[in-house]
Amino acid sequence: MPAELQHFGLRLHPHEGREQVFELLVDYQPYLPVLSDYETAFAGRIAGDYQPGLSLKSLIDNSSKVVPFVCTCPDPFCWFITVTVEIIKDINADYVMWHRWRNPFRADKNKASQGLFWNYSGLPPLVFAYDQYHAEIERARLLVTQGE
Repeated sequence: MPAELQHFGLRLHPHEGREQVFELLVDYQPYLPVLSDYETAFAGRIAGDYQPGLSLKSLIDNSSKVVPFVCTCPDPFCWFITVTVEIIKDINADYVMWHRWRNPFRADKNKASQGLFWNYSGLPPLVFAYDQYHAEIERARLLVTQGE
């Protein structure tokens, strides 16, 4: 595993809807600007046109794919990003890796010549310490529970 781990953070995001959503923080900073900068090479003016949409339920359920960002329009799932979440068991410690970022509307490699394939393979994976990751999810769960 890498010598440098990132710090996993969640911040409650004001969102109109029934389910509360969270913003992904990496090393105490919002991650959306990183994604926006990366998408600029593919997207031009719509790069990073997302808002936080991370479901606490998907994190608690240990989903293998989560949706950290959704569209800014009234229908959040008209445009979104997914990421694969993988638990890695190592001899000395356990880790959680977020990798394989994907916009399902721009995932068809056959459309690359038209500029409609966005390749996220150059976006480095995020690797978190397993214990810190789950402690942050529990903190967020308590925040939601206390707010009800």
